[in-house]
Amino acid sequence: MTGIAAASFFSNTCRFGGCGLHFESLAELIVHIEDNHIDTDPRVLEKQELQQPTYVALSYINRRRTALRAHQKMAA
Repeated sequence: MTGIAAASFFSNTCRFGGCGLHFESLAELIVHIEDNHIDTDPRVLEKQELQQPTYVALSYINRRRTALRAHQKMAA
């Protein structure tokens, strides 16, 4: 990470939803985000989880492709 991206990452300014509040420490920023921007209502969390697309991890796909190629080479 270089330049502006790194500077943005290491600032203690809340970028969640354009909030923009600045905090003295990372710990304070984390508490702010958890308390103000992340919903903990189980009903809301369940609804969010149901809206998430199902996917397969890329690492699984890569392992599967490697194994399939190895099997094809052995069969040839």
